Amino acid sequence: MKFKPALFLVLLLALSAAHFAQKAEPAKTQPVKSEGSTSTPIPTVGQILDRYVKALGGREAIEKLKSRTAKGTVELVPMNLSGTFETYAAPEAKSHTRMVLNGIGELIETTDGKAAWSVNPIQGSRDRAGAELEQAKLTNDFYRDIRLDKLFPKIELKGVEKVGEKDVYVLVATAPDLPSETWYFDMKSGMLLRSDVTTLSPQGPQPMSIYYEDMRAVDGVLMPFRLRTKTPQFEIIITSTEIKHGPPIDEAKFTKPK
Repeated sequence: MKFKPALFLVLLLALSAAHFAQKAEPAKTQPVKSEGSTSTPIPTVGQILDRYVKALGGREAIEKLKSRTAKGTVELVPMNLSGTFETYAAPEAKSHTRMVLNGIGELIETTDGKAAWSVNPIQGSRDRAGAELEQAKLTNDFYRDIRLDKLFPKIELKGVEKVGEKDVYVLVATAPDLPSETWYFDMKSGMLLRSDVTTLSPQGPQPMSIYYEDMRAVDGVLMPFRLRTKTPQFEIIITSTEIKHGPPIDEAKFTKPK
């Protein structure tokens, strides 16, 4: 099950545009097509998603989870920016993340499952609406990994490519009125290795590739303790030092300040 950074990355992208004129070289992460074996049956989309859920720890183990907290560090390369984060998540797409970047300040992103809002030093307080709001709810669905076929009515298998040295199945998923997402599933392990997403923001669509690394079991469910996100301008590394399931979370965390 994935800790989801996409909405916070929007804030980082917006802040970088406001504070930094430099641009890094585009990340060289173009997938390389691999010749598929004609003797190996091609799996269906459903089979690939089912195998992914099993690789994570199984549907039953994931359904037992009722809350999640995480904390750790954030690094922006090559901007030499760093900081810390803490996040709280619960069913019904409830999510609260607080990030503190050295030299910039505190950034907060929250959704209560129906509304979503952000607070940061550049834009102040801002509500999300329309497609932005729908994407926030979709991204923060607590049981997203076992509900992909329901959240994305259209999912297509596009073929076999490579992520690094690993062969992957490439799925393109589309939810109504939102940019499509591309998922890369390891043919051997069944795990999701990378996602290509386009996050919506006031600054316009923000394309990014997210790599899920350092997978560890937490209460029987695999979680990525390292998220490496590449954009056309820079790279963001989010490293969790702690991930917990089950702790009580004060509902005030998901309540919009007056």
